[in-house]
Amino acid sequence: MPRSALAPAALLAALAATAPALALDVPQLLDPAEAAALVAEAAPDFAEGADRLLVFDRTVVDVEPSGLNHRHEHRLTKVLEPAGAVALRSLRFDYDPASNMVAIRGVRVHRADSTWVDVDPSRARDVTAPCGGICWGGRMKVLALPPLAVGDAVEVLSTTKGFLIAYLDDEGSPASGSGGSDPRATGPDRRLAPRPDEWSSVAAAALDSVAMLPAEDEERYVPPMRGHFYDVVLFQGGLPSRETRYTLRLPRGRPLQYSVYNGEVASSLTFEPEHFVYGFWREDVTALDREPRMPDASDVAPKVVMATVEDWEAKSRWFHETNEWVFAANEEIQAKVDEITAGLRSDDEKIAALTHWVAQNIRYFGITMGKGEGYTIHPGWMNFRDRCGVCKDIAGMLVTMLRAAGFETYAAMTMAGARVERIPADQFNHCVVALKRDSGEYLMLDPTWVPGMRDLWSKYEGEQHYVIGSPEGEDLMMIRPFAPEENLMAVESEARILADGTLEGTLRLEGRGVADSRLRRVAGETEKRDVRNTLEGWLGGLSERVELTELLFSDHEDFGRDTSLRLSYRIPGWAEPLGDALRFRSPGLALVADIGRFNRLALVPEGEERAQDCFLWAGQQVTVDETIQLPRGWKAAAPEDLDESQELGHARLAWEAQGRKLSLAASMSVDRRLLPAVQVPGLRAMADTLVERAESPLFAEK
Repeated sequence: MPRSALAPAALLAALAATAPALALDVPQLLDPAEAAALVAEAAPDFAEGADRLLVFDRTVVDVEPSGLNHRHEHRLTKVLEPAGAVALRSLRFDYDPASNMVAIRGVRVHRADSTWVDVDPSRARDVTAPCGGICWGGRMKVLALPPLAVGDAVEVLSTTKGFLIAYLDDEGSPASGSGGSDPRATGPDRRLAPRPDEWSSVAAAALDSVAMLPAEDEERYVPPMRGHFYDVVLFQGGLPSRETRYTLRLPRGRPLQYSVYNGEVASSLTFEPEHFVYGFWREDVTALDREPRMPDASDVAPKVVMATVEDWEAKSRWFHETNEWVFAANEEIQAKVDEITAGLRSDDEKIAALTHWVAQNIRYFGITMGKGEGYTIHPGWMNFRDRCGVCKDIAGMLVTMLRAAGFETYAAMTMAGARVERIPADQFNHCVVALKRDSGEYLMLDPTWVPGMRDLWSKYEGEQHYVIGSPEGEDLMMIRPFAPEENLMAVESEARILADGTLEGTLRLEGRGVADSRLRRVAGETEKRDVRNTLEGWLGGLSERVELTELLFSDHEDFGRDTSLRLSYRIPGWAEPLGDALRFRSPGLALVADIGRFNRLALVPEGEERAQDCFLWAGQQVTVDETIQLPRGWKAAAPEDLDESQELGHARLAWEAQGRKLSLAASMSVDRRLLPAVQVPGLRAMADTLVERAESPLFAEK
């Protein structure tokens, strides 16, 4: 029999008690007849191929004058394929008790035959959330659902209160849990999950956590930038959607500035006596087209970026004021700074020495310091004692040490791997360091990203936005683009073919920028016993018969020069006699043509057509200078040269034959870290031509 859920009088009374703070209508579970009609509708054409359909995804946010926000989420998801039923086998709601809470207010399974089953939210298991490099006490509520079939739908109502630490907003984690992709990629303030349901008799267990807390307990849910609100809302995700709607209610004293990016989103603004109510929505939206190496979803999906903060300068001053107290150096830190900089004459030498010390000695691992964790940098003495932290703490350690050395230095917020828009919402996922020169210009440093790297700012972070926290307040700025030659991989190859066809050769690789880190980290981060096996694996692409006879690394801890690696090897049977001809290949070209660790052009994805841009993190140039010496009695023949150019890359092979010697001068590049979709097929075709040439035989004559 179908079951309905009637809210007990005591439950309604408790909800009414929260009314002053929650003036917007709190979403309720659908009337069963209305839900049955929605579930019975045929899946739209734009959902073809999807295993689930997001019938609707509705969010209502009510913000108090303090900035404390109450977020009510209501979602109905229909199963279209068996895989969708598996993806919805359970629901997961993540939260951090120090800054937010979540209440599962109701869950209802609507069957294809118009019956329904309420799932008791009190059966959710509240357990420690998995953690990787950040262990700040995160928790999750996991609720198992009854078995689903194609045509069934799951309706979820939830309420969250508080704010989300940006570091914990793991992009791509399923909002509705249980192995499904997030149907609406969440923004920094929208971590959680499925949309809970209405008040029902089985929802009574959730009442205590939804009811208003005492003022002293509510305080921990007030956002760090008190009185303000921001959000980044994406209106396209991993599932097709009939309706995605977001409603925001703000005090009139905190008007909202917002902008729409990456497409169209409908909007509205209505007035209440003491509030503004903003609405944003999209209907009939296809799933986001996922492609290899596409940009971050926030750079592609239609989104609304909103904030009550006046400008970036205000955000900058807040960040400075919040963290300024943490950069004091104690006697131990000062002694270490004096030790590191002893004997160094120039400012640049001191800056480099301190940056590399922090990068190499403060490991990435987040442990909580309690109140303020996530948006407050750990004090310098704590980082120095613990020798660990997340990026904000590693950056804070460097600020502390540089200040102890006499440099004017500040922490800065940045976004690695995606854009930051002009609206001053918190769109950051990373923390770095800004050192102010006497000229007034800033030198940007990133100790988190440069372990095992000569650079002080990783060249994976070109064209990256940042905001420095300073007392005067700074605007949004951007790192300059890096030229491909700043990430040069230079390969020198000397090879000799013996009379029996064995190849004996030496490869010398020297890296700059991102190529430097590729080489340096093999020596610095691979166990010594495994280094040889790793390098033999690199050479294994030439032939399974390869033998590594000698290896020589430059000092990986010498950050004053680019890294170099010298490999001596032999390959039996490399050359094959064919009567009056000798067939062989270029080992230098074969090494780099199709291997992304050496050549970022090789990372450009396959495909004759592409919808999304391609994000490679960094451009790169690769050069190969090679000489192949033939056995006595053989004469080299030069193959056809190659000279191909695209708007954002090139591939050139120049051969020269002189008697027994065949020489190659090769250059290849991909020039930008972000490639427009229209450029990708041409660059991939050029990369394929290089691979074809590397695999094509060379010939010598008697």
